[in-house]
Amino acid sequence: MEWSIIDFGKYRGKSLPQIIFKDADWFFHAYENGYFNEVVTQEASELCRRARSIKIPARNGQKMLVEYHIHRDGKSGKGKFGMMQLLPDGSALGRMNVASSIDFYVPRSLAIYDKSGYKNFVSMLKAILFGDPSRRMNRRACEAFFNDDANFDLN
Repeated sequence: MEWSIIDFGKYRGKSLPQIIFKDADWFFHAYENGYFNEVVTQEASELCRRARSIKIPARNGQKMLVEYHIHRDGKSGKGKFGMMQLLPDGSALGRMNVASSIDFYVPRSLAIYDKSGYKNFVSMLKAILFGDPSRRMNRRACEAFFNDDANFDLN
């Protein structure tokens, strides 16, 4: 897919795949609140679909699952994203918050505004997918990742 470049706001000059790796909270907020024109909204819908179904790479031939760890705020009782870890398939009995794909929306589903949760999420995502939590994701890398159907469970 050829991704449009955003022409407004603080992410002017960036493509949607760049934005989701840089500030997924802003991307989902903008998508949910109709910030994008019709063409970009179609791209955002596709990006959303892909970002919510990222395939987990196998480890040593073993299918893996992801477990999301949620921290509860002692004052409000609300959950915030803490971390995610991989588990071998079949070892998740009795565990909560386990999924067969990685969902970029998880931090937002817990807290509408969670910049630190997303920072942790993206770092862990890059460690799981690329083996490096500090991997730099330039425009080409972000777009290549989201253009590769093999990275997603699109059923």
